[in-house]
Amino acid sequence: MSAPDQATPSKSQSKLPFAARNIHFEAGKERYWYNGDPAVSAYFNALSALFPAGETFFCDSVRALRDRIDDPKLQGEIKEFLAQEAIHSREHHLYNKRIQEFGYPMDKLERRSAQMQAVGYWLPKKLQLGFTIALEHYTAIISGCLLDVRDHFRAHVSQKDYEFWIWHCIEETEHKSVAYDMLRSITSPLGFYLIRAFSLFATTLSFNAILMWHIWTLLKMDGLQWNARAWGRILHYQWVFPGAWRVCFPAWIGWLKPGFHPWEDDNRQHVASWKAEHGETEKAGAA
Repeated sequence: MSAPDQATPSKSQSKLPFAARNIHFEAGKERYWYNGDPAVSAYFNALSALFPAGETFFCDSVRALRDRIDDPKLQGEIKEFLAQEAIHSREHHLYNKRIQEFGYPMDKLERRSAQMQAVGYWLPKKLQLGFTIALEHYTAIISGCLLDVRDHFRAHVSQKDYEFWIWHCIEETEHKSVAYDMLRSITSPLGFYLIRAFSLFATTLSFNAILMWHIWTLLKMDGLQWNARAWGRILHYQWVFPGAWRVCFPAWIGWLKPGFHPWEDDNRQHVASWKAEHGETEKAGAA
């Protein structure tokens, strides 16, 4: 488990201890698993197609610079971050394989994601980590939005799908500042700001472009790629209710504030609630 707050100052500003959970899931066993809706199901499946390559890139960018960190607390959090992200990559790959059984080209989408992600490996190491912190910000604020409406989400999916997606959201919340604190601790204040501002704009374009491409490909398999109602349901889900893109916009803008930190949005209550729901203590979380 990552170390709790220490009396001596730490380069980590994490609000809570956390540990990886080596859990296996059985989500993705229904074709239209989100409320029987092929459109919103495609939205989530498109997100899942991004994760195996994306989580691997996050881990690689952190590993490349972790030896420059001498803070014990932050080093402990890096260790758990890497373990959590590796398990996310594994479980989303297995989920994608189950979705593929319904005829969707998830292997093709994973390869497409990996090919686009490969461009990032040509960047300087700090900029790679900059892209990681920007994408981690995306996943954290989208996760926070889903956690805010998790009762609504639970009412529209099976228990297995609920557990899978909410588990991922919880762990993204737990480690949302690790890579951020790491890059900040090894970069000058001006350099850090310039990297994270550029990374936010670059990843906003690339993330949404490939996400929409993935969604279009998945809808095409159901003959819905030009269906206005299908796209309308996706846009409604993104922008109206739950409206992750709308709700997350202030946090997206907030990233550009010079003194910003991910834990300004202190949503530890979601983690505490989830742990209580699963009978998990801090000690159990370390298992």
